[in-house]
This record gives sequence, C-alpha cells and structure tokens, in this order.
Amino acid sequence: MKNTPKRKQRNKPGVVLFTAVAVMLMLSILLTATVSFVSVNRTKTNDNYKSKQAYLTASSTLESFINQIQTDTAPTNDPTAKAQQKKAIDNLKKLASANSGKGTTTNVSYNGSNGKSDNIGTTKITVAQESTSVANIVVTCETTYLGKTEQVAAHISIRSDPKPADYTNTIELVGNGGAGYDNLNVIGDMAGINNTTGKVYRFTNNTSIYGSYLMYGSLEVSTQPLIMLKPSLVCEKQGSTVTISENLDVSNEFRINSTMARADGYNYVNIGQKLSTSNHMDVGSSGFDVDLFCCEANIGGNDYTQYGNFYVYKGAGAYNGDATFGANGQTINGSLYVEGDLNVTKSLKVTGSVYVTGTITGKDKIVCTASNIHEGAVLSKAGRDAKPQIPVSADAYVYYPEDFFMSNDTNVTTISDQYQAFYDGSNTKTFNTFASDWTNVDYTLTELIDLTGTGAKTPVTSRYKLRITSSCTWASDLSFNDYGNGSRILVDVSDSSGDIVIRLQNGLNLGAEWSPVIVVRNRSTIIDTTTGDRKYNCYFVSDSGSAITLNGIDSVTGKSQHSGSSACNYSFKGLKVFDYDTYVRMFDSSVLNNTKGNPGLPQSGFVLNPTSVDVAGSYRPKNSSIIFLFGENTTLNATDQSFFQGSFYSPQAIVNIATSGLGGLVVTDSAGGKMTVQCCAVGVVIANSFGNANTAFYVYTKPSTTSVMQNAKGGKDDYAYGYELDRYDHY
Repeated sequence: MKNTPKRKQRNKPGVVLFTAVAVMLMLSILLTATVSFVSVNRTKTNDNYKSKQAYLTASSTLESFINQIQTDTAPTNDPTAKAQQKKAIDNLKKLASANSGKGTTTNVSYNGSNGKSDNIGTTKITVAQESTSVANIVVTCETTYLGKTEQVAAHISIRSDPKPADYTNTIELVGNGGAGYDNLNVIGDMAGINNTTGKVYRFTNNTSIYGSYLMYGSLEVSTQPLIMLKPSLVCEKQGSTVTISENLDVSNEFRINSTMARADGYNYVNIGQKLSTSNHMDVGSSGFDVDLFCCEANIGGNDYTQYGNFYVYKGAGAYNGDATFGANGQTINGSLYVEGDLNVTKSLKVTGSVYVTGTITGKDKIVCTASNIHEGAVLSKAGRDAKPQIPVSADAYVYYPEDFFMSNDTNVTTISDQYQAFYDGSNTKTFNTFASDWTNVDYTLTELIDLTGTGAKTPVTSRYKLRITSSCTWASDLSFNDYGNGSRILVDVSDSSGDIVIRLQNGLNLGAEWSPVIVVRNRSTIIDTTTGDRKYNCYFVSDSGSAITLNGIDSVTGKSQHSGSSACNYSFKGLKVFDYDTYVRMFDSSVLNNTKGNPGLPQSGFVLNPTSVDVAGSYRPKNSSIIFLFGENTTLNATDQSFFQGSFYSPQAIVNIATSGLGGLVVTDSAGGKMTVQCCAVGVVIANSFGNANTAFYVYTKPSTTSVMQNAKGGKDDYAYGYELDRYDHY
C-alpha cells in the first residue's frame, strides 16, 4: 500500500501547558503505554485491511497520547503544579536526548475487554530529538499488523518560556532598608517590594500618591501626605488600593481619598498589623467609600473620619482584633466590625451597624441605633467583609543588569555583545567620535508627523548639535565650547543601528553649565504585532566593567547571582532626556529649531496622558524604548531641573533624583481631568534605594516590551513549561 498524503497541521492547539501533569503520567504514557480503546475485527486478512488496521492502531495510539495531555492539563498559578510542569518537560527531554538524540523506544501492549492482551500486532513508540536541539522532539508510533507496517509521528516544540515582566509601579523600591519621602508626588502606583520585616517608611511634607501603594514594612506619617486612589494606569477597570504589611502610625493629618465610587476589589486600605492615630486621619469621602482593614486599632488624638467600613480582624501573633476609639471627634460613615474586644472612651458615631465578636466597653458612647449594635456577633468575612490578602512576596526580579551585560543567553539579553565590545577593544567610539564626523554635527531633521492624532501629517523640523547613530561611550571628552550650554544631542535608533547601547563613563560629572538635552528617536521598522513596540531600543548603561561573573541561579531564591561588578558614580545637573515623539509635540518650533539652551516649559496646549485609554486633546506616549540599566553599587545623582523620560532598572543601585524637574507639564487622567506639575521623570524607577527632594512629580509610563527589562522578572516558579504541537505526519 502506498503512503497517504501527510496530514499537516492537524489538531494544532497552540501552546499546551503541562499544568497538572505529574512525572508519573508522562512515564505511564511513554514507558508503560497501556491503551485500552483499540478494538479490531481480526477475521479479515486482506492486505488493504492489514495496512489500514496498522495505520489506525498507530494513529490512535499517538493521538491518545496528545489528547490525554490536552484533556488533563490547564493553566495554573499553583507553584506545586508548576514544579510538576518542569519535571514533566525535563523527563520528556531526557527520553528524547537518550542514545545521542536517537531517543527512547518503548513497546506498547493493548488490553482487550477481558483484561487480557489483544494480539492485534505490535506497536512501538519512539521519543527522539528531531534535530540537534532537544527543544524539537518527534514522537513516532510504528505498528506492524499481520506483516504490514504503518508509521505516524507528532512533531513537538518544547516550551520553557519565562513569564513576561509586568511593570505597574511608577516607583518601586527593591532594597531591604526603609526610606523617607519629602515632597514626593507619584502619578501611578508605588511599592516597596522587599518583604523584610521591621522596615519603616516615612512620608513628610505633602507627599502624595495618585494611585495604589504596596509596601512591606511600616509607614509613619508626620506631615500631611495624601494618597488619592485613582483607577489603575495599567488597567482602568482595576481600581486602586493601599496595602501596608505591618503598622500604620499617623501623627499628623493623613488623607486617603478616592476619585471612584467603591466597588468590590478596590477602594480599600489593608494594614497587616496595627493602626495608630494621634492627629486627624480622613479615609474616603461622601459617595466615594474606602474600606479599612487592620488587626488592631488605637484611634486617638484629634479627629478620625471615614466613609466606608472599618474592619478589625485577628492577625498573627499578639494581634487579637481589638480596637480602641478615643479620638476627639470620630465618625464612621459605614459599619464597624471588631473580631476582638471594642473599647470606646469618647463619642464614636457609626451610621451603619456595629458588630463585635468579644465584649464592648463604653457602649453608651457609641452614637448608633441601639438595635444595630451587636455584641457577641459572628462575622461572616465574606464578600465585601472579606479581608484582602497581603501577598507573601511581590513578583521578584531574577535577572539583573549584570545578566544583560554579560550573559550569552539570548533568552535573557540582546545587548551583551554591544556591552562587552566596550571592554574587548572592538568599540572605542565616544560622543566625540561622532563630533569628528561633520555629517553628525549641526544636524537638521524634518519628518512628517501626525501632531493632532487625526491622521493628518505635517512636516516638523528639529535641529541638534550632535547626532549619535550607534553604540558608544558617553565620556568627558567633548569640547565645552561646542557642546556645553544645553546642547541638543539626537540618538537615532534604526534597523541599521540595532539596539544602541550608551555606556556612561564611570565618574561622568556634568555641572549645570553643561545641561545636555538628549533626544532619542526610534524608527526601527520591526514592530511587535501584539504591543506595537519597536524591536530596537536605546540603553544607557553603567560602566560596570567586564570582570562580572555570572554564578547561576540560586536554588533557594530563584534569583541570578553575580560578582565582580565595578562601582560607578554619576552626577548630572540639568540633564534632560526626551523621547523624540514626545519632544516634538511638547515644544514649539522656536524651541525645536535651537541646537542649544534650556527648552523651558512645554508649549501651551500640550497634555501628557499616562493612562491606558485615549483622552481627547492629549498625547499618550508609547511604551518607553529608553532604558537606564545601572549595575550593583552604582549611584546616580541628578539635580537642577533634570528630567528623564525613560525607565530605570537599577535594583542594586541608588537613584537620587533630587530635582524640581521639568516645569509646567500638564497631565491628564482617564476622565479628562488635568493638573499642572513639576515633573522629574516619565517612566518607571526601580532602585535599591531612591532619594528625592523638592516638590516634584513622577509619572508612569511602561517600558518597551521588546527591551531586556521584559526578561528581568520571573524565576524558577514563573516559567510556562509545555509544548507546541507543530503537526502530525503519516509516513
């Protein structure tokens, strides 16, 4: 019998995750391979029947293997199931790589309805490498029946994909120390993600966060800060929350308000241990409830006012769910739930009900309908009353800038060749190298740009003192007479340039007389079809040296280990870094036509939109392709109206942006509301330690999904282990 045509692309499901498949399931299929569904009529003996039966047996055996895995698996976030995924994939690879890639062959037996083996021919399954890579596997079933042999195969691509990093915080602290914030203003979310107990963070001098706040440790409030819960800039439907894993201590006015009506899943404050107040705390407002959860409460001093429910539930250790209310003026416009004992020493107004599991002392001081006060109550802790979970840990970083600098694994980095070229002598270019080429000096660029968002393009001309077109070192060798006084420098990323990596020479120190203006234009034409991000990016990297050693992934923490990273120190005054598409919209022609000088305030009418939705009359930047990668023990000090449009990934570095930034920037929210701010950065700032000064804002914009930052998060439990079924073949 002649072979039938190949059955390509049959039953292709895409990526199938080995979510619930244990190693024993894989072994039972591949090594025991007992299949009970094959039923045959053994009375026919013609050759055509023999071939068909051999084919059906082989095909059904193979497809049962594929179908059983598809049926028994589903995506999961459970760490145990993920561990089983990895074991299953590792086992499959082991079978395929045996015998120098020729694989493992196993004979199959078929059970009849009477439990005995049916003699319907012999079948063997072979799991082997399809090429030199164990990531490509072919599973072959070969059946011989009454002298006729048929063979079918499934071609599989093994998948071990790291979970893509998701950056949701405008400012994120990675270090295990506390921090103080003075006049810090954040549009977007903020977090301290290192789950080290005993850390204390302090808010002073009108610090404000317009988004969510997550921190591991305690928060002390002394000078009138504000947290304004707003819809998430990542997902407008998500809403916002405040999570503090330990204590909240309020010694001066503290307001936590919202711009949204409360709904399940957001508008809450969750305190892992104790809430203490001694002077004026406001939570929520009329029509905009914010619920509050803690494990112990001591409300004292002057004024506590809340719109929303107040919950005091038992916690770990000594936190018994007790509450004391003794402030001069205290009102809960909602209900009060106490799992321990309630002690009321001064008048407490509750507009809803009071539910106390233990005893109530000072019941006569509760201003509430008597029938709504319930002592010895049973708390449901369901629905709205369920205490939100404080995550055990945040999504940890696995790879560090050192991995991006030195790794040879293309699944980790795309810039190591450019970085190492600075140290092996193959790239000795500096900014001054480009200044020696007249084609890059006093550079004029005219481009058709849709400035209004209507699709109509108009020519826009911008001029630059210097253009950079490939990876190089920013050293201190430029002439001040030519390139001081706010020179505009264009970094031009294209398909021909690929990723442009700019090494900052260690010790680079530029005073206010330099005040360079860096504009990064990205016109690479290879676009990610899912995100719209361009393939290539611009990286500013620390001069961390080539003695870095990558010591593998720690088996306990799941994080990359490294050593030998050189310490670096940088100081800039008046440095401004813009994305080109923002720059040409932010400023008018009088600024764009200058090659030097402070750009000044954005032009009237420019509105920056950091939200996830389009807002009429505003400009919403794409994900930032400007990335700052600072290695371990690097310190950046930026002052005197410095401004950065780009993302900092510096989890073991110190970033001090003690600057009033760019003045007069109008920022909108998703509802079209506007405010004018002094802005220090538009992007995300991830650092071991972060310092700020002056009344300045930091505005959220996500980093490019094509940048190496996309590989930074993940780890041993954050890989998707599975396979892609490429095709079936019949030989």
